[in-house]
Amino acid sequence: MPKQEQETASEEVVEVAPGVLRMQLPIWMPGLGHVNMYGLVDDRGLAVVDPGMPGPKSWRAVKARLRSAGYRVGDVHTVLVTHSHPDHFGCAGRLRKEAGAEVVAHRAFTTWTMDPRAAVSEAEAERVEEAAIRAAEGYRGPSADEAPSLAGGPGAPGDDDHGDDMEGRRRLAPWGGPTPWGGHHPAPALVHRMAYRAMRLLFSPPDPTRRVVHGASLRLAGRDWFAVHTPGHTLDHLCLWDPEGGVLLSGDHVLPTITPHIAGSPHGDSLHAYLVTLDLVASLDGVELGLPAHGHPFTDVPGRVEAIKEHHRERVEELRRASLALGPTGVQELSREVFPRRHWGVMAESETFSHLAHLRRAGEAERWEEGGRLVYRATPG
Repeated sequence: MPKQEQETASEEVVEVAPGVLRMQLPIWMPGLGHVNMYGLVDDRGLAVVDPGMPGPKSWRAVKARLRSAGYRVGDVHTVLVTHSHPDHFGCAGRLRKEAGAEVVAHRAFTTWTMDPRAAVSEAEAERVEEAAIRAAEGYRGPSADEAPSLAGGPGAPGDDDHGDDMEGRRRLAPWGGPTPWGGHHPAPALVHRMAYRAMRLLFSPPDPTRRVVHGASLRLAGRDWFAVHTPGHTLDHLCLWDPEGGVLLSGDHVLPTITPHIAGSPHGDSLHAYLVTLDLVASLDGVELGLPAHGHPFTDVPGRVEAIKEHHRERVEELRRASLALGPTGVQELSREVFPRRHWGVMAESETFSHLAHLRRAGEAERWEEGGRLVYRATPG
C-alpha cells in the first residue's frame, strides 16, 4: 500500500482550515506523487505556499487549481517557498512574473539560478544552523498572545548575522560534482541533461523579493503567521505557525507517513538541528492541525514528531553497530549496511553522512581522510 506522500495529485480543492485551501499538484520525483500547494485567502486575493515543480505541465496544474478555487493567476499576491527543492519553488518565479507576486523564503534560500554572491558560504551556513539550534533550545512555546516573542528567543538574532564576506560562496553541486564525503554525484543521462537545459530557457528564477528569518511575522489569510526556521531537510527550511488558528504549515519538516530526508552537509550536525527543531514545532502552543507539503493534513503533531525521532534513534544505533562490525569504512559502504538496496545512491549516502556527523558530535565516532574520501570508525561505548 503506497504511503500518503506517494499518492497521485487529486484535482479536488478543499478548505482544510479557515481561509486555507489545499490544492494538490503533480510532481515527478522518486517516492512522491504530489505536492500540496496551500492557498491562504484574504481580502487582497491569496498567498500560495509551495507552487510545485518548474515546467509547463506544473504551470497548467497551478492555473487549473486556482480556477477550481475561483481565482486567477493575477489574484496571487504572495508566494511562500518553504525550502529550496524544485517541487516547492518551481512556479514561484512564474507567479512573480505573471502576477507581480512577492516571493518569500528564508535568508539562506539558494538555487542554481542565483548569483553566487547571494548564496551562503560554508561558514555562514554553520552560523545559520547554530542560530536555529540556539533559538529552538531557548524557546518553549509561548501562548498565542505571546507569539511575537518567537523572534526574540535566545540565538534568534544570529540567524540574520551573515556578514559581508562574499568569498567562498557556493552554488548547488553541479552534475557529477564532488560530494563532501568523497566521490561524485552521479550525472543524469545525456537526454535528461538536454531536456533540463531546454527547460531552463523557459524557467523564471524563483529569486525571493523578501528573505525572512526565524520569528518573522507574515500577515496571511487575515491573521499573523510566524516563520519557524527548521533546518535539517535543507538549511533554509521554514515552517509557518498560525497561533490564532492552531495551524502549522510543516513543509517537509514533518510529514505524515514518511521520514523526511536529512541532507548531509560539510558543516555542523544537520541531524541535531533537525531533531532540535522537531522538538520546537512539537512544543508550539495550541497546534491542532499539521499541514504537510506531501500527504494529508494530520492532527497529532507531537506524536508524529516522536515517531520520526524514534526512527532516527534506531537508524543512528544501527549505523553505529554496522561501523563497529566493519571497522574503518567510507560513507558509501556504511549507507549500504543501513539502507535497502532499492534506496542505494547519493540520497542514502547523504543521510548516512548526516548520521555519522551526529555520532561524531556525540563522541561516538571518529573520522579521517584517506585517498580523497572520508573514513569513519565508531568508538566502542
